[in-house]
Order: sequence, then structure tokens, then C-alpha cells
Amino acid sequence: MNYLLNLGFSLVATSNGNFNADNSNSNPLLRSAVWLSGGASLPPLQDGFYQVMPALPQSDWVFAQSAGSGLQTYANGQYNILVRIFQVDTPPSAGYNLILNTVFGQGSDTQPTSPGPQSPLLVNGLPRTVIDSLQLKFASPQQQQPYWSNPSSDGAWTFALGTIHGADNTYSFVTGASVCTNPTTGSPIYQYGIDPKIIVGAGMEGRRRHVAA
Repeated sequence: MNYLLNLGFSLVATSNGNFNADNSNSNPLLRSAVWLSGGASLPPLQDGFYQVMPALPQSDWVFAQSAGSGLQTYANGQYNILVRIFQVDTPPSAGYNLILNTVFGQGSDTQPTSPGPQSPLLVNGLPRTVIDSLQLKFASPQQQQPYWSNPSSDGAWTFALGTIHGADNTYSFVTGASVCTNPTTGSPIYQYGIDPKIIVGAGMEGRRRHVAA
């Protein structure tokens, strides 16, 4: 199952660094701060972090829930997480570039006696707590390439983050985007952020029960 965190931003009203609120648009790809499900036409998703360049079709996605409550998932290898950042202002500009950052943590609830993994995503078999789209633009450790990500043809940026793994827990999922409107000069830059949270299995309560047992 594919879940897409859909986030819209505006340069007209920067909203103190918040992504735009949900507007209940009939087109799910124009709704902000929501989770969408779908993606049947996507190529098979890999368990890793990369940018999905083709524009997503509207017919492929449906509203799942607000980002204001934790997304329920399970560590059965069937839940894939994606993030899409789109421009609310029209027409969208093809000249904007973006950096995506996400940070996973175990949330603000009481920490269990024996903490589980700090992230439900993996890299090289280890918990992946930080995702940064800068990583996409390094051909090798010795060669740095331009690091701002270009948008798809619809003026949006879509990233696959990976597949859910790990023990039951409630994870903070701080997602931020830096948008540069003039990549040639590197400024101005606008920044936005949100923490929608991801629940794996029974969440923090399930983790406590597991430890107690």
C-alpha cells in the first residue's frame, strides 16, 4: 500500500513556515497537509529514497486522512511512504528548485524502558532517521553536483522514502522543504515544515506492552 504525504506551499502567504492547510479540493493532488493513498500506475517502488520524476496522475490517488493525526501503518513490508511538495500559486514555476528534509524520532510520549528503533525506515539494514534530498545529487563522495531538485512537469516534487519496518511505535515524522526561487543566485529561499507522525502497529502503547511482556 502506498501512502503519499501531499504538501502545498505558497509564496504569496508563507504562513509562518507552515505548509498550506487542506482546502478539500475535488482534486486530491491539490489538497495540502493530507495523506493520499493509491499510486497503482507507479513503477514498482524500491525500499529506498529517491525522487519520482513523472508527474502523478490525479486519477491514481484518493484522500486517506488529514496529516493532523498519525498515519496507521504496519511493519509487514507492504506500506510505502512518499512525500509530494506542490506549488499552490498558479501557474506553477518550472524554475523553482527544492531541498527535502525529513527526520524521524520516537515521538513525545513516555519513552519505553527498552527503546525500539528510532525510525521505521532502513538504509543498509540500519534505522534511517534522516532523509535529505542533497544525497540525490552526489554522483560519488568525491564529486558534488548541483544539489537543488528540479520539479516534475506539473511543478511538484515527489520523493519515495521507503518501506515501513521495525517494532510497534509512534514516530514523529518532521518533514521540511526549502524552496529556492532563483537557483542561479541561490536566493531567496522559503522554508516550510510539518510533523504528521507515523504509527507502526499498536504505536507507543503496543511498544509498552511488548516491553512489559
